[in-house]
Amino acid sequence: MSIRQHLLAGLLCLAAGPAFGCAYHGTLDARLKVMYPGSLAVAVALRKAADAEVIEVDALVAPHRRRALYIDSVRRLQAFRKAMTAAGGLPPAFSLGFVESGLWTRYHHRDGQVRAEIHTAGPDAGEPVVLTGEPVLEEILAGTLSADRALEDRLMLIHGSEEERAALRRALTSVSPGHRIGQRE
Repeated sequence: MSIRQHLLAGLLCLAAGPAFGCAYHGTLDARLKVMYPGSLAVAVALRKAADAEVIEVDALVAPHRRRALYIDSVRRLQAFRKAMTAAGGLPPAFSLGFVESGLWTRYHHRDGQVRAEIHTAGPDAGEPVVLTGEPVLEEILAGTLSADRALEDRLMLIHGSEEERAALRRALTSVSPGHRIGQRE
């Protein structure tokens, strides 16, 4: 696949209606936009990983407006919340964005627990951000992809201050075991 095809595929993954936030709840009037700085690089990396059969290509297809897909996403986001609660050492709040659907979730501490606000409009100003794809999060939670590898291959990007990025990386690394899909020898 040429670089132009990769860019086009990445851009197509980022199509989302600005008023509706994500592809699960978008309209036919959706306009092409970049959801956050760096999201295009993640989309291209996701496409390359699918081409290399590191992740399932079907997982990158823009989500249909089927309730089951959204419910599955919510379950994954809640599983991630539980894993991050156990990891500890997180910034007070951060947002996670799925680049293929445009779905944002904000995680924050309350009452000693990490809480998740799913389907937000995006990160709050100055808040750290994790950009990735849903299949990447699924593989990390399953233990078949390490957070280090996902970050190295740009399947995941972390934005924020140096301290926030380090804290999120430590937490993500503690969630994901050392086994890696497509591990280089």
